Amino acid sequence: MSDDAALIGESATGAGELEATAAAVRLAREESALDQAISADRLATYLAAANGDRALARALYVWDRDLSIAILADIAILEVAMRNAMHLALSSVWGQTWYENPKLELDDRTLRQLRTAWEDLPNGVRRNRLDPRLPGRLVARCMFGFWANLLDAGDHFGSEPRRYRVDYEFLWRNSLHQAFRGGAAVARAEHARYTRPWAHEAVRTVNALRNRVAHHEPLINGFPLPGQGRRLTAKEGHQACRKLAQMIDRDLATWLDRSSMVPTLLGSQPTPV
Repeated sequence: MSDDAALIGESATGAGELEATAAAVRLAREESALDQAISADRLATYLAAANGDRALARALYVWDRDLSIAILADIAILEVAMRNAMHLALSSVWGQTWYENPKLELDDRTLRQLRTAWEDLPNGVRRNRLDPRLPGRLVARCMFGFWANLLDAGDHFGSEPRRYRVDYEFLWRNSLHQAFRGGAAVARAEHARYTRPWAHEAVRTVNALRNRVAHHEPLINGFPLPGQGRRLTAKEGHQACRKLAQMIDRDLATWLDRSSMVPTLLGSQPTPV
């Protein structure tokens, strides 16, 4: 090799080393920025899961983010399907504007949620009460928790001395049991009865998972069920979503199984090298 060739080779090697060093500095700066953005308290959850390995903790954080996004994507389908099914069931008995039918007793909590959804509509939409699209627009403004609450036992209406409990078993027996076409089959498979409390528990579990991922809370250690003092794993949460899909429509469940990215992500959790 000539002296010129050797010098060129050394120059290229030196340039490569400088570029690698610059890349390492950029990466360290970016990782430090991510650590600060996450916050020490939040990162501590992932550091504990990674036994103190900071690189693995970051990888777990990103994996958790991707898993949450995939779960939320599935729930986006389920939420729309469920509220449409429940709206249809209620409409079949009390009309498209069931929410303003005086024959349908609703508790104060539900009425507050309806009022919030109503006030969230544009003024022009609210003024045109004869618009056939209005019920659908109002339904779309009602949160997941609103529909879950329609499946519980019901709460109170009115003020003393005329305050009384509204029994939502009436809603279930007269209409809402029709909203879950596959519910009876799913319950039988679990050796359970297709009842309002059973359906409520299934929906409430998915609602708890939805709130968890929507508020960017970690899934690495599962998620709590409100008022029950126990946690479910992310895998159990995914199974709860599949169950709700089967309750609503068996074909919808098949579609969700085929399209969901959750199983792939559950199987690709970062582990120590």
